[in-house]
Amino acid sequence: MTTPATVRVTRPTPNTSTEISAAERGSAVPATHTQEERLLWGRHVHQVNNNIALGLRFDGPLDVPLLERSLQQLSERHETLRTVFPEADREGAEQHVMLLLPPQAQRLPVIEAPDVPDEERLQRVLALLAEHANQPFDLAAGPLFRPVLGKVSDTLHVLSMTTDHIVFDAWSARIMINDLLTLYATGQGDDVAPLPELPVQFPDFALWQHGHLVGQQLDRQLGYWRRQLDGITPIPSSGLADPAPPTGVEPGVTKLLEPLGADLSQKIEALALGERTTSAVVIAAALKAAMWRLRRESLGDAEAGDVATFGSLANRTRPEIDNMVGYVATPATFRTRFTSQTTFRRLIQQEAQTLFHAMRHQRIPFSLILRELAPEQYGVRFRKPGDVPIYLNFDMDMVEDTREPLLCPTGLDVQPAGIPMPEVPRGGLRVIGYQRKDDIAVELRYRHDLYSHSWAAAFLASVRTFLARGTAEADGTMEDLA
Repeated sequence: MTTPATVRVTRPTPNTSTEISAAERGSAVPATHTQEERLLWGRHVHQVNNNIALGLRFDGPLDVPLLERSLQQLSERHETLRTVFPEADREGAEQHVMLLLPPQAQRLPVIEAPDVPDEERLQRVLALLAEHANQPFDLAAGPLFRPVLGKVSDTLHVLSMTTDHIVFDAWSARIMINDLLTLYATGQGDDVAPLPELPVQFPDFALWQHGHLVGQQLDRQLGYWRRQLDGITPIPSSGLADPAPPTGVEPGVTKLLEPLGADLSQKIEALALGERTTSAVVIAAALKAAMWRLRRESLGDAEAGDVATFGSLANRTRPEIDNMVGYVATPATFRTRFTSQTTFRRLIQQEAQTLFHAMRHQRIPFSLILRELAPEQYGVRFRKPGDVPIYLNFDMDMVEDTREPLLCPTGLDVQPAGIPMPEVPRGGLRVIGYQRKDDIAVELRYRHDLYSHSWAAAFLASVRTFLARGTAEADGTMEDLA
């Protein structure tokens, strides 16, 4: 699809308010800064991480026509699920436009595997759903929301809802699942509260962002990142390399999970409470300590303690966008500087300050930081992935048993279902902390073409060591705890 000459593109108006309101607009608005980077450099580049697949398992008699109608209503409710990004059809036309399509009836495809033995059918259906979910999206033609239902039996179904990352983030996942189940339950007459009207839609957010991040507002937000990133690139090198990397191995990901156990988990939480911070910050401090230890071996003392990781900020700083589906989140760089004489307690305090200031300045998207501060890295993740530094990504996640359970419409048991999508961690290393009710686990996902299993296991063990020793002796220095 190209941008029709008759389409009126609503232009943003400068605003100084942090409040986001519904705008008078036509069917097209400028893409956000984050979307613009992808459209400029990666419109026709398919990366496996572009496609996000959410899975729901339904045990019980599923009303498939009702589910189809509920999905239609979900698409009507969230405009971002009906947006496309047309290419310019004439010279001088708007290059990076988000075009809102009117609601259209969409059939829900159903996938079955009748010839597969009963005990193997679920896995086969999941594999078929993953194959479907991994198909590239056409950003210009759409749709960018693809639901598919897998039928295992008359009383067991798995729904896969795939979106392109350009219209979706992790925060949106819970919204979409909750809204769908509420619409289904309402449709069959269950006594549930109806969904409230959304105060704003994603195109309103896009217009606000373009109107707000100009002039002094932009300078204030950018000023922090200019100071924080002075001397390093916004996409930071981890400085971690395997001295004996694998050879002849295809790119891919391997996962290592390290449960910390109840005793150590309680000590982490107690230390976090004493420092008026969170377990995530304590784990981040131990992670950077482990990075420092390895960096000192290869880079020396002077550079070892200037450690930067990559992560993601939700950027949901306004209540009016809390229940809106859309790509609002932004990557961020978390830089901490310390020495061999820094205590673990002091490192936790520094890490807490790093996170606090990053959250205060998250309204400016990472794409805009790149464009303004490091134009050589702007778009590099799409145009030249091989030129992206080997960085480490850290996230703290909450597993399902610490969240509210999913709404189960009458007659159904609904649980999350993992769609087995391929994954390659951008940057090469990803660490995820999982906070359970009574336990914390740390997972390392690593590119097994860059790092060996022995290197990865030793690195994860080092993180655990700093957690164990640091919680036992928080005033011990890095030198002491290593």
